[in-house]
Parts: sequence; structure tokens; C-alpha cells
Amino acid sequence: MKNVFFLLSFAFITLTLNSCNDCKDVVCNNGGICEDGTCDCPNGFSGASCDVEDLCITQNVSCQNGGVCVDGECDCETNYRGENCQTYCVNGSFSAANSTCNCFPGWEGDGCTVESRDAWIGSYTQTNTDCNPTASGTETISAMDHPDEDSLTIAVNYVSITGLTTAGDTKGYGIIDGNTLTIPKQNVRDENNTSFSVESESPAVLNGNSFELVIIRKFNGNPATCTLTYSKQ
Repeated sequence: MKNVFFLLSFAFITLTLNSCNDCKDVVCNNGGICEDGTCDCPNGFSGASCDVEDLCITQNVSCQNGGVCVDGECDCETNYRGENCQTYCVNGSFSAANSTCNCFPGWEGDGCTVESRDAWIGSYTQTNTDCNPTASGTETISAMDHPDEDSLTIAVNYVSITGLTTAGDTKGYGIIDGNTLTIPKQNVRDENNTSFSVESESPAVLNGNSFELVIIRKFNGNPATCTLTYSKQ
């Protein structure tokens, strides 16, 4: 019986010494522990000595909206910005300071995906109370790329607008800025090919489905101020 106990004790001591010998020359960094000659590394570290760090794990990087962490930083899906891909930004500039998308002119809404001019586009019943009190008719506001056909600039805040002379013109244009419409100084021709100079006195404000536009109209150098009321049909 004593011999059996002695043999078991000798085997245990031998295994313990061998295990210690296996880890004698093994260095485990970053909190790793040697077991049987091999480093058991903490979560986020790997390699023979636990020297390989996965920054995505050790820095607890969380990527949103389909983003994938690579070397401790989020590789975001298209149009998602920010440290964690948290901000959707299509037609705007991203501000890292406050994680916001600042819309380019002509764009608004979540991620700057809505054209500001969409609310203006449509057919309108127009009345003119100053220059021609009996005039009324159907006018239109529609999208246009740029009033200068030779321009390579595509601007989403331009619209074409009819009825600026209250005489059937079809060549006018305006610039949308949120809920305001400005008519820059320009020349338009009516249905009789008569040329007028027109411009808005001040920006018109869209109020629901209607707006009032005060136009300064000149014909042969003679100015007239016309108040035009547009109501969407």
C-alpha cells in the first residue's frame, strides 16, 4: 500500500515539475497565463505571447447601420458617417463635432434626402390683384437643373415658374431656399413675345399650399409692382 502511495505521489510531482518546465521560458503578455507551455490569452489578445491585439474588441468598438470594425475603426456603409456609423448623410456635409448632417442648398429632411423644392412643385391657380385685377389662370412650378443651358452646374433648388408677367409667359425661374421662393432679376417673354424685366420684391413664403409673390415688372423701362397669389390645385 505504501508503494502505491509512493508511486502516485511521485507521478504527481513529476507531472507538476514537467508542467512548470513547459512554462519556464514562456512569456505571456497583456494578462495572459501560461498553461502547459502555451499562453492562454485574455479576450482581445492572441498570438504566442498574447502580443496581437484586436482593437475592435479591446476598445469595445460598436458599429451601427451595417458598419464593420477594422483595426479599431468602423468601416461604414455608403452614406453613413461618424465614429460608429450613426449618422445618415447623403446630400450634406458631415460635422464630426456633433455628428450632424448639414444639408447642401436645396436639400432637407433626414439625411438630406428630400428636395426643398418638392413642396413647391405643382399646378396653381393664380390671381393678380394689382396689374390686372381680372386676370386669373392656371400656372405651374416645375423642377429645373439650371436656368443657364450652358452651365454644367446641376442645382436642385431651381424651379421654373409661369405667370410672372400675368400674361402667359413660360420662361421664368426661381430659387428655393427651404420654404421661401426668390425670383432673381431676369427677362421673360409673354405669349405675344413681348419682353418684360421681372424680379421679386422680397422672398415669397410657402404657407401650406399657397403663397403670395410681389413682382417688380418693367416694360419699356416703366416699372409696376404686381401682387400675384398662387394657390395649389
